[in-house]
Amino acid sequence: MKRLAGKTAVVTGGGSGMGRAIAMEFAAQGASVAVADRDAAAASATAAAIAARGGAGLGVAMDVTRRSDTLRMRDEVLARFGRIDVLVNNAGARCIKGFLEHTEEDWHRMIDINLTGHFLCAQAVLPGMLQQGKGKIICVASIAGHVGRPDRAAYCAAKAGVLGLVRALAMDMRGKNICVNAISPGSIATPLNAAAATDSKVDWGGETVVGRWGRAEDVAYAAVYLASEESDYVTGIDLPVEGGWLIGRARDGEIQ
Repeated sequence: MKRLAGKTAVVTGGGSGMGRAIAMEFAAQGASVAVADRDAAAASATAAAIAARGGAGLGVAMDVTRRSDTLRMRDEVLARFGRIDVLVNNAGARCIKGFLEHTEEDWHRMIDINLTGHFLCAQAVLPGMLQQGKGKIICVASIAGHVGRPDRAAYCAAKAGVLGLVRALAMDMRGKNICVNAISPGSIATPLNAAAATDSKVDWGGETVVGRWGRAEDVAYAAVYLASEESDYVTGIDLPVEGGWLIGRARDGEIQ
């Protein structure tokens, strides 16, 4: 039996990378999927790929930093599918600069896309979920929300904020059958990490306990669990998908 049969999901940033993998896996598990992305062509391409495999997909052009866009997206999805059961806040961006090189514009862009977007999308879909009496919200955070990372001050701050938002929203939804959780990916071989993933001098995968780069599908499988009824007793958590990178460090010579 398909684990998401009968559900409708919205995946932001679903035009490429982890978002596309999540959207495709959700559809494979029986969900109708609205693919929301600032790149309208990419959103439509993912929706078309879902349809080509016999699923129900809808591409929606949306900027997660604009409340009007999030409300329009919600209305388009409801008009097509009639309900929204799952929201995956995946849209994100990264700025890599030294702290003193960060501009105020860089700071606001990182916060707006990586944190405010989660807030606005959740506010758009929650009234319908509350009316239905059930819903799942999944926010994609990052290992950068757990530890300091070089040249990523604004990004780290935004992703740490996502984890705080998830815990607070889970508390606000207590007793309402709305589960709110996070996923923190590590080194995932997506277009965002293309330069490092193809650089023979970089061994981010070797830094993990598992010993390899993550795949977008690794994140998608975690998202399916958090979207399914299997996780109905799970809320307010962060599920790291990072090959064990966060659990510790070995010194030179300690591991053969």
